[in-house]
Amino acid sequence: MSAPSATSSGRSAPSREEILHGSGSVAWRHVIGFVLLAYGLAWAIWAALLGPTIKEALQDGRTPAHFTATAAVTLGMYAPALAAVVMRVFISKEGLRRALGPLPSLKIGLAAVLLPLALVLILVAIVTMINIGEPTPGKPMGSLLAILTFVGVPIGTMLAFGEEFGWRGYLLPKLLPLGEVKAALIVGLIWGPWHLPVLIVGLNYPEQPITAVLAVFLLSATLLSLLHTRFYVASGYSLIAVSLLHGSLNTFSDRLTDQNHLSGNPLIVSAGGLIASALLAAGMFITYRVLARRKSS
Repeated sequence: MSAPSATSSGRSAPSREEILHGSGSVAWRHVIGFVLLAYGLAWAIWAALLGPTIKEALQDGRTPAHFTATAAVTLGMYAPALAAVVMRVFISKEGLRRALGPLPSLKIGLAAVLLPLALVLILVAIVTMINIGEPTPGKPMGSLLAILTFVGVPIGTMLAFGEEFGWRGYLLPKLLPLGEVKAALIVGLIWGPWHLPVLIVGLNYPEQPITAVLAVFLLSATLLSLLHTRFYVASGYSLIAVSLLHGSLNTFSDRLTDQNHLSGNPLIVSAGGLIASALLAAGMFITYRVLARRKSS
């Protein structure tokens, strides 16, 4: 599938040659404008709803023992989508007609759902084998996985869409002329710190030093950005594909590696911890080496 052509107001996605060779221009004013909006809207929502908890955690230097701000987090997660709509309609003016991209192929769609499941199951197996955590799924694993796949993933995908419409639907295409890897790294370094207020109030890493939480999550977000970018490009710029990937990862990790279902230090054993980051790093290294080999052949 060919990418949409350039217009006087910008482009919704770069050409394949620009991605492969890192050519083409980046409208940095649009990148900066979107980032300021995405941060400003989300952080304003979270500050209004979570201000006292954030202040208390910063004073303690540690995240709370229990995360209880699900509704507040969900509201803020749609800030990137709102920022992208504002940019597309009023500033960069691509409009919304092509914003979703194509439907992903069945192969890409299945991979977006099953790859996070495989990653989480491998993670749980490693944590169990080296005896640094114990899984307590709470239900027979077969029925639990069926519920998560057919109920949890669709819900998780709808929730993840609020982020993906902004990060991969708007910001990533603006940066892809730099090349896939560079664009993914920049998005990851922007995407990770954006979560700062909700990380401080205990999302993903309860009862941990805040500085360690930020370092580990930034590593995880950068690696996940590489994975999401690969899916976005491979699917022909499909926002649905990366929303499925994001939603599937959240669904399986939130239910199988949270503090209620997998014991151990979340900085190490969770889906956003160091073991998962090592698995992601190995997988992405292999993926990009294979891709580079194919390009040169």
